[in-house]
Amino acid sequence: MPELPEVETIVKDLKELIVNKDIKEIIALDKQFTSFNEARRQSLIIGQKILDVSRRGKYIAIKLANIYYLVIHLKMTGQLIWVKGAKWLAGGHPTDDLTTVTKPTWPNNTTRLIINFSDGSTLYFNDARRFGWIKLMSEAEWQDYQNKLGVEPLSKNFTEEFLQAFLAQKPRSRIKPLLLNQQYIAGLGNIYTDESLFRAGIRPDRLASHITSAEAAKLASAIRVVLTEAIKHRGTTFSDYRDGRGQKGNFVNYLQVYGRTGQQCHRCGQIIQKTILAGRGTHFCPHCQQ
Repeated sequence: MPELPEVETIVKDLKELIVNKDIKEIIALDKQFTSFNEARRQSLIIGQKILDVSRRGKYIAIKLANIYYLVIHLKMTGQLIWVKGAKWLAGGHPTDDLTTVTKPTWPNNTTRLIINFSDGSTLYFNDARRFGWIKLMSEAEWQDYQNKLGVEPLSKNFTEEFLQAFLAQKPRSRIKPLLLNQQYIAGLGNIYTDESLFRAGIRPDRLASHITSAEAAKLASAIRVVLTEAIKHRGTTFSDYRDGRGQKGNFVNYLQVYGRTGQQCHRCGQIIQKTILAGRGTHFCPHCQQ
């Protein structure tokens, strides 16, 4: 599933492509994929100009001129594909048409939603496994939804003091599952949690109560640095992510522990280990992380 850096990358690319474009038509090929009926589609979406594209956690929010929002979650296999004539850009789960076909054809059998713009361009929302979704929300509804999410780890509110206070409230919880909980910190996922804990020198199974103030400060800094570097490199690609240009995220070349089970630690030379923690594959160095 795309995490904060991957979604941020897609949002930045979409901003260049669809902001200030007018929605001419929106076609829901899969009625269960959307939250709006025909009446709301006609009255609240068609004819609206797109004012902005933003990210909150792992969510994409397309702001309309009437201050309604099309909120998107790609989940595991979602794709957003922009097409105009022979030009196309895509982000999300890579399928053969994104990675090997010179001139793909859309819509296809995974297309769930089509947005046609007045300039002749089109945005397709494809999802093979149908876990993703798009919802129409008023400004108040979108704000209420955001209020249920935790702090943004790249915002000014994500400080070492916040992290220390947060860990003090959950003393019996292990650190990695806490960091993955979107109600506490929005946007972190498996990859960047493992990488941040490595940089902070903290084992992912440590109890929150056993993490010192100095370690919490180091972890807060590590999270910000890892996410910033990942955005710079347009995210991480293994098997299920392409950025808004249909390209692989390059941060995979800078990973220290994630996906490196059985390989030597770049820092100390010991073997990277993998375990299961809270149902998630977890990578760490037994020497560098205590």
